[in-house]
Amino acid sequence: MSGLFDNIHPELDQAGAIEILATDFQDLESDSDYYIAVSHLVNFPGQFANEALLNFLGRVSTESAVLLAQRKAVEVLARLGVTQAQAKIASFLDSSDIYMVENAAWALAQIGCQDQAVHQRLIRLLHDSTQNQRVLIQSLSKLSVFAALSTITPLMDHEKSSVRGAAIAATIHLSGDRTRLADLADHLYVANQMDRQSAVQDVIDAGGIELMSSLLQSPISPAFRMRAVRALVDRSSGEQLKNSALSAVDQVLRDDPRLITVLHHYGDPLPTQLLVEGLFHPDFSRCYLSMQTLLDRDPDEVWTHVWASWHKKAHNDYGAHYFMMHLFGLIRNWSHEALASIHDILSDAIRDRRPQFRKSPSAALLSFAILFPGQCDHFLKDGLTTVMQPFWDFRYTSLLLLQSPELSQIRSQNLDVVSDLSQSDPDYFVCWKAQSILQYT
Repeated sequence: MSGLFDNIHPELDQAGAIEILATDFQDLESDSDYYIAVSHLVNFPGQFANEALLNFLGRVSTESAVLLAQRKAVEVLARLGVTQAQAKIASFLDSSDIYMVENAAWALAQIGCQDQAVHQRLIRLLHDSTQNQRVLIQSLSKLSVFAALSTITPLMDHEKSSVRGAAIAATIHLSGDRTRLADLADHLYVANQMDRQSAVQDVIDAGGIELMSSLLQSPISPAFRMRAVRALVDRSSGEQLKNSALSAVDQVLRDDPRLITVLHHYGDPLPTQLLVEGLFHPDFSRCYLSMQTLLDRDPDEVWTHVWASWHKKAHNDYGAHYFMMHLFGLIRNWSHEALASIHDILSDAIRDRRPQFRKSPSAALLSFAILFPGQCDHFLKDGLTTVMQPFWDFRYTSLLLLQSPELSQIRSQNLDVVSDLSQSDPDYFVCWKAQSILQYT
């Protein structure tokens, strides 16, 4: 179970990480060394890493750096699937550190703990409002602890939407009663963005494919929406589902802000400069509101402030960077001067491989094809190969663009490649998209 940011210290090998964990605290070069070493061992599944992590969990210390790294060690052991760590992890359910209890509960669910005594301890913890009740509910549900249902059900009316949503999803999973499923759609539009993101997971856990439309309109990161689409499709089947799944993926990748339901509104019209600043806001509802409003402003004025912001900070802010990639394609009547600069910005973004800018290349390709359709053939040809474009969404976006009438010639020139993708691409969304193109060619 690897992650995009797991191997951020490639110079550190397994032996080096294990050596750090065996070092006395006072001899460390930095307080963060233990945490870095523990995190890095996820890249080395096997006996040596497992033993080092378990030994580290046995260390008794009051140092915050040790305790923080031990929390991470519980997570890493679970991600590595080390079932022999179950007893040690379960012992942390008695910790006075609620964050360690949270990590232990999550980890026990990940490794599939079937110890009935541990299940009862999790249920008892659920009565303690100081604990992370959401994670406890999710863990009990994932472990299919049916004995927890009577304790979980009353929490469907909890004051916190995050606990409420987890309880609804768990009740659906454990009892099959989907009466409260529609409540999860409302949670996708609550004021707090963290709670909206939590609601996405609740919809996934409930298998709520009926809520797909609400998910697609929710003002959250497109990464959350895409994860939900994939997770819900994975739990379903049928040829009809394939068509609706492709439509959903298309919508998430195009990410038209006019299709997003925003939760904020401006009392008075904001200056264009402040609207551009809104693209940096951590709440996606405000970002999408800024996008919607910018589309109605004079393009020359928008460009003045976008260009200034780009040089100042937007080029290195992955959130605003992503929104600007889409904004360029949504505004059609840029000046010739602006288009020259936009051409270079989009070209660079298409080639960008920085992990934190993962969403931008596809967005940039979409806008480039809109603004410069006669110049995108080489990007599309590269985008149709797993060697040149390892990210599935870029290959999918390339196929999506080939469906447009303006690029019919490029499509006809690459039908052999499309055919190969329809059979052998490692991502089933890409396979399905390629198949849909061949079906209508």
